[in-house]
Amino acid sequence: MSDLKSRGMDLAAFQAKELFEVIKGRTLWLIGDSQTERWYDSIECFLAEFLVEEPRAAPLHDTSANLWLMNLDERLPYRGSFWSPPKPAICAHYKDNTRVCNIRINKADELAYPALRVLHSKVQHLHRDIAVVNAGLHYGIGASQKYTEDVQFFLDFVAQHKDDLPLLIWKDTPPQHFTFEKGYFWWADGSMKGTTAGEKHERCRPLTEEELLSDEIKAGGWYNSVATPLIKAAGIPIFDAYHETVPLWQFHMWDKDCTHFCHPGPYELWTFLLTDMLKTSAVRD
Repeated sequence: MSDLKSRGMDLAAFQAKELFEVIKGRTLWLIGDSQTERWYDSIECFLAEFLVEEPRAAPLHDTSANLWLMNLDERLPYRGSFWSPPKPAICAHYKDNTRVCNIRINKADELAYPALRVLHSKVQHLHRDIAVVNAGLHYGIGASQKYTEDVQFFLDFVAQHKDDLPLLIWKDTPPQHFTFEKGYFWWADGSMKGTTAGEKHERCRPLTEEELLSDEIKAGGWYNSVATPLIKAAGIPIFDAYHETVPLWQFHMWDKDCTHFCHPGPYELWTFLLTDMLKTSAVRD
């Protein structure tokens, strides 16, 4: 983060009102996996001075539609993962009819259905809103065919309904900093490091100089090397979280979790960078 100021971006001077002004009167939808879910928590706190005194609420008045937006975390082979409690979509309400909402999904096809499909059918004036979307980490390294198919399913839905959807921004998949190859955690076939069938993870670590110079990391890592060409071809703007977060390996929550981050840390940096991006984005009235 030390070079941001030299690029004309003063993170220390960043104030909540800057983000609030660009989303005022709209809903900022954050739709994605656990990284996006934790980023939502950060933004909710950051905008606390504008918060309306009421509890978090479901995004829609339609109970059945809200149930469609509830996420049940899947059990993934080779990872030893377990079923987690249901994660309902939630919104924080701010002044001037402004909201920030989180919809938890795991796979790219879920961005289209149920997430955007439900919003498209139930939210009035959805085209005025902003939706930052992402899916990636719930595909194992090497599952390029499935990831490509799911991203394309999402893009096909967007192409069919683009005039009615929010301003869409694709947040690329941020880096991980595990001890395994290029910092990744697991591989789709379960045959390589980072799986319950392979070596045990020890600690978070920076990417090596050799890794940083590799074409894969320069392209944004494996996940983004699959998704970015498809997203660019569809004309959806991309929020580059990956390259800004690569050096921030010491901001992870603890040594056994080299995916998620502490507060303050990268999530706050993403909010700053997103705000800067939104100031020049074509938000619709």
